[in-house]
Amino acid sequence: MKGKFLAFFAIFSLCLLAVSPFLIRIVSAASTATVAATVTAQIYSVSVTDGIVAFLTVAQNSTQDTTTGGVNNSQTATNDGSVAAKFNIMAANSTGGTGWTLAATAASETYTMKSCTATCDTTPTWTSVGIDPSYATLVASVGVGSTQPFDLQVGTPTSTTETTQQSITVTVQAVAP
Repeated sequence: MKGKFLAFFAIFSLCLLAVSPFLIRIVSAASTATVAATVTAQIYSVSVTDGIVAFLTVAQNSTQDTTTGGVNNSQTATNDGSVAAKFNIMAANSTGGTGWTLAATAASETYTMKSCTATCDTTPTWTSVGIDPSYATLVASVGVGSTQPFDLQVGTPTSTTETTQQSITVTVQAVAP
């Protein structure tokens, strides 16, 4: 009888070993679920229209601007990014001949560049733009797809020997507000 019991136990053990992987899978069955995720890249982007200003001929030690009382050529900055943006502005030294240096106050061979963002045609408040490589704030926050009109004012040097037309690069930048 002892031999039959050992044979039965051996067969039972072999069956248990053969079935155990299936039992383990049944006992440890897994469940899955999904998550629907979306993302939008945070992009800061600005465009300026029309992007061209001709101040024409301006006397020494005087100013000219883009308001309706000036050359009537206001500019418009548009937030082309995916989030609200702060617009900054700067200008650089002029080019043409020996060029003029940009500063906050006009002087000999030194010019100024200022901007205005509100009531520019009636009671403008002119603010110096940043001097390359530093920016100044043009407007604190502009919504996605929104625009910000602005005017520019150039101030010519108090004296100059430069007779060549000057070219000035004004840069508008979009950054986090």
